[in-house]
This record gives sequence, C-alpha cells and structure tokens, in this order.
Amino acid sequence: MDSYMMILVGTIIVVLVFALMQIFKQKKRINSYDQKIEKLWKKIEVMQHDVSALCASGLGVDERVGGTEKRVRSLLERLEELEESDSSEHLQEFQNAIKLAQEGATSDEIVEKCNLTLDEATLLLRLHKA
Repeated sequence: MDSYMMILVGTIIVVLVFALMQIFKQKKRINSYDQKIEKLWKKIEVMQHDVSALCASGLGVDERVGGTEKRVRSLLERLEELEESDSSEHLQEFQNAIKLAQEGATSDEIVEKCNLTLDEATLLLRLHKA
C-alpha cells in the first residue's frame, strides 16, 4: 500500500507541478495581452486627439471657404454691374462717335470727345463717314 500511496503522491505532485506551469504560462499570456491592450489604448488616445484636431481645423477651413464664397459672389455681382454699366456707357460713346463721324468730325475729335482709341475712331470713320 505504501507503494500505491507513493505513486499517488507522486502523481499528485506531477499534476500540481503541471497545473502550476500552466498557470504561470497563462499568467504570462495575460500579462502580454495586458501590455498589448495598453499599447492599443495609447494608440486610440492619439487617434482621438488627431481626429479632434482635424475636426477643429475642418471647421476653420469651412468658415474660411464660406467667407471666400461670399466674397466671390459679391465680386461676381459687382463685375456684372460693371459690365452692364460699362457696356451701356461704351455703347453710348460709340453712338456719339458714329454721329460725329456722320457729321464729318476727324478721328482726333472723335478720340477726344468719345474716349475711344485712335483705331476705333478710324474704323468708325471708314464705316460711317458722311
């Protein structure tokens, strides 16, 4: 019976040693996973900070783009106004120049009175000379 007891105690000791070894291996794995989780949390925190910074800068860009769009719209409206007023003034100048050409004015007189270039005045004289 002593031999059975010795075998039983020996088996229990082997099983305990094996169980302790498995527990230590599991503990190492758990520690390794804990370290990996800690690294991942740090990366997540950095990403959260980066996303926050991107959102903040995106808002600033959005405000600047909105302001720029307003300015562009305003400039386009002003340009259209200028084109309309300029073309009607320019048309009036050409009509006056045609009238002067038909009345026999010189190209220099047309340039002076109608704010046209010499080439424009010369062309009008050729087309509308009395």
